[in-house]
Amino acid sequence: MFNRIQYKKDALSTLKNNWAVPCLLAITFLALSALSSTGAGVLGVCVSGILSVGIIFTFMKMIVVQHSVATTEEASEKITFTTFLEGIESRWLPALLGSLWNMLWVCLWSLLFVIPGIVKAYSYSMMFYVLAENPKIGPMKAMDISKILTQGHKADLFMMDLSFFGWIFLTMLTSGIGFIWLHPYMTMTETYAYYDLKRMAFAQGKLTPADFEA
Repeated sequence: MFNRIQYKKDALSTLKNNWAVPCLLAITFLALSALSSTGAGVLGVCVSGILSVGIIFTFMKMIVVQHSVATTEEASEKITFTTFLEGIESRWLPALLGSLWNMLWVCLWSLLFVIPGIVKAYSYSMMFYVLAENPKIGPMKAMDISKILTQGHKADLFMMDLSFFGWIFLTMLTSGIGFIWLHPYMTMTETYAYYDLKRMAFAQGKLTPADFEA
């Protein structure tokens, strides 16, 4: 069962005493996204997509360390800003192509009015998590996987985003400074949601581990 309350608790547990790198990543995301958005809109979308995949990759590493579910070497790995750069280096092209592919389809659906565009945005929302986990999958397959992962859960994802409204309002009162802490909180929560959506898809036979291989 989709449990946004548990995902938020798990996110805070992982971030506890580990806010430095996530906050630095939020500042980087905010600064570079703002700079790129001053030019072409497409450039801003692509930069945000590449940065997001790098951040998600870093947060996935943090979860591995938190739960020690990997090898001894991985479980003892220190998460630093370099981890983010490693994620960018190995995933920037799939993230770039994924950003363009995602933007194309969301825009096309938005031509049918706003609501279909929003629904499809949630349908495609897990594709960057798939690419962060395995960039060799490619954007088209990652989008197809995202559509399966989010089947029956788009409203759940919307309600999860809505549950952050109070924090978003407080962030606005701080002239955006609160974003430095809110962005990691929201992204880590969504990362836990991704892992649980994946678990549920496996349990229901919608997907298999082989689907997440290139």
